[in-house]
Amino acid sequence: MGKFLYNLSVNAYGISVRLVSPFNQKAAAWVAGRENWKNKLSGAVKTLNPDKPVVWFHASSLGEFEQGRPVMEALKRDNEINLVLSFFSPSGYEVMKKWITADLICYLPIDSKKNASDFIDLIKPDVAVFVKYEFWYHYLKQLNNRSITTYVISARFYADQIFFKSWAKWYRKVLFLIDKIYVQDKTSVDLLKGIGYKAIELSGDTRYDRVDELSKHIDRFSEIEDFVNEEKLFVAGSSWPSDEEIMAKYINENPNKYKYLIAPHDIGENHLKKIEKLLNVPFQRFSTYKKKEASRVLILDTIGMLSRVYKYATVAYIGGAFKEGLHNILEPAAYAVPVITGPEHHGFSEGPAMEKTGGLVRIKDFECVRSLMNQWAA
Repeated sequence: MGKFLYNLSVNAYGISVRLVSPFNQKAAAWVAGRENWKNKLSGAVKTLNPDKPVVWFHASSLGEFEQGRPVMEALKRDNEINLVLSFFSPSGYEVMKKWITADLICYLPIDSKKNASDFIDLIKPDVAVFVKYEFWYHYLKQLNNRSITTYVISARFYADQIFFKSWAKWYRKVLFLIDKIYVQDKTSVDLLKGIGYKAIELSGDTRYDRVDELSKHIDRFSEIEDFVNEEKLFVAGSSWPSDEEIMAKYINENPNKYKYLIAPHDIGENHLKKIEKLLNVPFQRFSTYKKKEASRVLILDTIGMLSRVYKYATVAYIGGAFKEGLHNILEPAAYAVPVITGPEHHGFSEGPAMEKTGGLVRIKDFECVRSLMNQWAA
């Protein structure tokens, strides 16, 4: 029954994405990226060096890629390998499809027995590495059947996950298809041991390695430097509508206390227009920025820059902590930038740790934002 429900849910997801693709830019990219995937991949694998082993990394999206990136870069630096990188989401693939460290970058076909078998037949991995939360049954089963060593890195588990439900025996079996799981914390170790899984290593969170590396970069963005023009800069990173409504209200009330940079999670045209309608002050988009043109708000309508933009910030607001799921708070922290978030930090142990040191403040509503921002602007 578990396998039937799994296949049903995966297929339903694929169908739903196709149904909304005519109306949703991200869904359209998801569908287009998988069209004729077998022929495209058959041609791409010919560029791999047949004398080198193939190490396949899979990341769901850009955030998971950044967690796996230090490991991938170290492997390529220290070993003669073909690095194959696959993504599930367009937000990862579209940004990193030209990343020169990887020898082949592609979308992962939706999980089915045939797709998994055909994909693995084509790339012929010697080792497979899944980053954080990717537990695709058919891919893991095919790898296990072929005795291909498989790892999951930067994993984190919670008691309320399906693997640890008393009725979810089939889902627990999926984990036992993995040769070794590298986890971020002791809670994950204890949960896995509790179901009898023993091939565990407590290795920490590779995000810390990545943000430490990013903080040492000296990338400069002339458009942002011109926009800031030595004023205080408030950066709203990975914002969602619930965040943007609060931020826009503060911006409209206090246009001159800061310069404001909004980097929304969704950079589709419809969403960008919704943000613009919330603003009653002059704004520009980064992609069409004109230097010296008066504006108080800059909308970052591109992906892949945000982690390096925080170095310009006086204060950062990180989105998703009202309901959607908190985004990366370590990126601004790497530049010693104080962080504001919404109230929910489920799954982010660094949040409480940063609160204790005064580096992060949670807010519950607009009044909290107004008080805090006015205080820091003084």
